[in-house]
Amino acid sequence: MTRKKSTKKIKTRLNFPYKKISLKWYDANSSSGWLTLEAMQKFEPALCHSSGWIFEENDKFIKIFATYSFDKDDGTMEYGEIICVPKIWMV
Repeated sequence: MTRKKSTKKIKTRLNFPYKKISLKWYDANSSSGWLTLEAMQKFEPALCHSSGWIFEENDKFIKIFATYSFDKDDGTMEYGEIICVPKIWMV
């Protein structure tokens, strides 16, 4: 038996208000152990890469999220993998 195609309209969320972005930024790096002179001279902040959608941005920081979902009961948007990066850390 062949399955009948549904004529129901699928709800889409065309009004997605967030802009996609990729960031490069420096993060603090630490070591609690002993380092040689050579290792100490090479020790630097970590260069990080983050991608997501801009939730908020101002002169001091940018806040992004990398995943999202919609609540199945009421349709509200939920945010995941959130990071807030100070602008002075960005490359």
